[in-house]
Formats: sequence, structure tokens, C-alpha cells
Amino acid sequence: MLRNYKMLLVFSLVAGLLYGCNKDEVKDVPTNAPAGENTNQQAGENVTDQVPFNFIEFSLDVDYSATESYEAEYENKKNGIEAKLEDDRNNEKIQGDEAYTKLEPLFKQLTFESTTSNDEVIEQVIKVFNITDDYQSIEVEVEFADGTEKEFKRLK
Repeated sequence: MLRNYKMLLVFSLVAGLLYGCNKDEVKDVPTNAPAGENTNQQAGENVTDQVPFNFIEFSLDVDYSATESYEAEYENKKNGIEAKLEDDRNNEKIQGDEAYTKLEPLFKQLTFESTTSNDEVIEQVIKVFNITDDYQSIEVEVEFADGTEKEFKRLK
């Protein structure tokens, strides 16, 4: 009896942890945004045809000061889409569907590829995300649909 009780307790704790870890998952995924992994690869479809943007992961970190930053995160993997947005200047912390809805139109404006220069990527991000000129640093980490991972940085 005590053993069953311990197992139930452990199971409950694990289930609670897993639930808490998935808050930034996008539940209301648009039909034109399938998961990053192609489930129809036998049919000859290319994985890059299955993602809505030219990347499957995107992370933006803009530091304005020691206490002010802007962070956007997006991940489109086989288990679903996750999105998160934290903007200290506007006191905004959103995740999941709400974050994806705000980030999607911005991502559609990004046209850079894995071969685009560091300066061009940073300039596009500054323009698209409307980053003010008083930033201290910008860091963009991207995993492109072809699997290439790149990091782009600018310090002032």
C-alpha cells in the first residue's frame, strides 16, 4: 500500500512538472504552420517546404541596460511550436498562442538566409523588430530549415 502511494505521488509530481514546462507551447497553430519535422518524407517532400519561415528556431536577445531587455524565442520542432516574448520596456511577458500571434508577422518580414552577412541580419532584425538605437547588444541565434545553425551579434 505504501509503495503504491509513493508511486502515485511521484507520478503526480512528474505530471505537474511536465505541465508547467509546456506553457509556452502554441496550441492554436495555424494550418499553414506545420511542425518542423516532415512526416511525409517518403512522399519526397522536402523538410524546408514544411516550415512557415526559413528557420525552425529563432532567438533574439536585445540588452538595453542591466535591467532592460527584449527577448523573443520561437521553436518549430516535431513536437509542436513554442513561442515566448519578454519586453521589459513595455512590461510584457507573453507566451504560447499570444506570443506567436505577435511574432508571426515580424518573422514573415525576415528574409535573411544562412549565407547572409552578420551586419545584414542585424540590420534586418533592428528594422523588423523596431529596436531603438539605445541598445547595448543584440544577439540572434537561428537554426535554419536546412539544419544550419548561426549566431549573429552586435555590441555597441
